[in-house]
Amino acid sequence: MNNNWNQISEQALLYWEEFMTWFLSMPIPAQVLIIIGTIASLILAVVIVYFVLKGVGYLIYYILKGVYLLLKGIFEGLYKLFEEIYYDVSGKPKPVKKASISEEQKDDQPQTYVEPEIINPVLKKVEIVQPNAVYCSECGSQYTEKMLEQLTENGIAFCVYCGKGYKVNLVEA
Repeated sequence: MNNNWNQISEQALLYWEEFMTWFLSMPIPAQVLIIIGTIASLILAVVIVYFVLKGVGYLIYYILKGVYLLLKGIFEGLYKLFEEIYYDVSGKPKPVKKASISEEQKDDQPQTYVEPEIINPVLKKVEIVQPNAVYCSECGSQYTEKMLEQLTENGIAFCVYCGKGYKVNLVEA
């Protein structure tokens, strides 16, 4: 037995020496690329093995879960079937399941309707024109007193500087 291990180790040492001779005979950039490629291949192999094992684990888990749910459904169905057969054969009435407490309370209480209070909105007229703070949006100059008088009387005025027209809109709130 010990002789076999010696032969195996000598054979492995012979292959290792030949590989090292071949590897060292290459230029350094090729050696670096071979080392990087070997490391990348090992990492890729580990990742592949991880995902294969993870997939197999998920597969086994979902198969067992499916079998469990299937057996559970079968046994629940058989239980309900034999329960129905029992009540049919024995002539006993099937017990009625009681509703939850909250549903019973809802049925016992008389229902009353409360009409909601109607709230009427208060209508007020708001005037947009404020005499002390009116400026032309086009040229930026302040409205003259005559322009403000026209706005309050007619609801329409034109800027004396640029000619832009303005109309007062009454807002109800």
